[in-house]
Amino acid sequence: MNINPSWKKLKDWSLKKQKKLQSKKLQHMLRLLDMAPFYHSLFKVSKVNINIINSIDDLSKIPFTEKEDVVDSIDHSEKFSSFVINPIKKLHKLPKLTTTKLFFSGNLKKQLLYEFKPIHIHFTTGRSAMSIPVLYTQHDLKKLTESAHRVMSLIKLPFTARVVNVFPFAPHLAFWQTVYATNYLGIFGLHTGGGKIMGTERIIDSIESMEAEAIMGMPSYVFHLVHHAIEEEKSFPNLKYIIIGGEAVTPDYIHKLKELLSKCNANNVNILTTYAFTEGKVAWSQCHEDSGYHLYPDMEYIEIVDESGNRVADGDSGEIVYTGLDFRGTAFLRYKTGDYGSLEVGPCKFCGAKTPRLSNIITRSSEIRPMKLTKVKGTLIDFNAVTALLTSLNYLSEWQLIIQKKNKFDLDEVILYVSLRSGENIRRVKKELEREMKANFNITPIIKEKTRRELVEMLCLESELKEKRIVDKR
Repeated sequence: MNINPSWKKLKDWSLKKQKKLQSKKLQHMLRLLDMAPFYHSLFKVSKVNINIINSIDDLSKIPFTEKEDVVDSIDHSEKFSSFVINPIKKLHKLPKLTTTKLFFSGNLKKQLLYEFKPIHIHFTTGRSAMSIPVLYTQHDLKKLTESAHRVMSLIKLPFTARVVNVFPFAPHLAFWQTVYATNYLGIFGLHTGGGKIMGTERIIDSIESMEAEAIMGMPSYVFHLVHHAIEEEKSFPNLKYIIIGGEAVTPDYIHKLKELLSKCNANNVNILTTYAFTEGKVAWSQCHEDSGYHLYPDMEYIEIVDESGNRVADGDSGEIVYTGLDFRGTAFLRYKTGDYGSLEVGPCKFCGAKTPRLSNIITRSSEIRPMKLTKVKGTLIDFNAVTALLTSLNYLSEWQLIIQKKNKFDLDEVILYVSLRSGENIRRVKKELEREMKANFNITPIIKEKTRRELVEMLCLESELKEKRIVDKR
């Protein structure tokens, strides 16, 4: 079996053949993970004999890796370094295939450096108390390039397209995945660094003057960008693709963005989303606005588990658990992401690919927060659902929700700042919002009107990596 098949061939493999490949890669990866201090210790303490892990079905014999294992604590700093594969002092433990390759290469040091020396770094953002560094080797960057190629092939972006990258410039997966998707694949790209670096007006002027066919960026900033372009009376008739990532979006967001795009003479635009988490090292894309996120079975294995840690049936929802099958540098095994979704198997009804897909509806546990709204008990609020509702309301141009306490022992207070679309009446909107929030979430927010410009600044749309849409100040 070819352990490194082309994407074109892999998409046509049966699920059984894909799992056989994953099992083979897992056996190889476990021997490498034994050279990462965290997993060496985990295998020893948990009495896991990696030599009898023969398939991905045996993964249940290995404990999960939790976010707490990676995030620094007062007693243990730089935890991330224990997840880095370092074979330099353990060459005898390298799998036979790698050892043979290196021995006969005549250049052991060069091969080791290529495969195992970290040369690139990304950081997680906004999902843990502290950012987690994730290190890439040249081997990993080759995988990042390949994943970029797969994203482009799935969204069918033409080789001749002109792309404007409006992701914020940062050591962040979204920005660099886009760089690799253009520079390294020979597609023309303008990497603006977002509003903070190049400025929103100059970006809009560039999109218009270079007749860009594609924009890639954060959903909130792209929405702001298009809204600003309307105010400037810009025209984007060549725009055919918008690829967004880094934040969850809803069907209502897509609908409202298309409505705005039509006012810029951008009709029939394909708006596709990507899904990624920094620890996974690559991004996964839709092939169609209604498709799931196509996975790469030669690079990772995804499990969906219930609250007890047991795998659920295909199509059922649960927590997404990630295992890297072909990465070096920082590596993760059975990593609980804190994201919830379901797995789709069988041929994709849009592109025919037989590789698995994650559902395009993904919930993050960090967006479900307890609120003490009464003196008797607390209430769990799914702020993904709050975001979906407020995004769907046509009378709102922008909004921000703040959770705070007036004093230390007070009940929670919810303030909803809104800017209205032209022609809307604030009194009517307040009544409607109070009704919607009370009926759906049993929340009665304090509603305050702001101008769109004020909210753009409060949301940090032009200054930070991620929008400050829901801010918990408690």
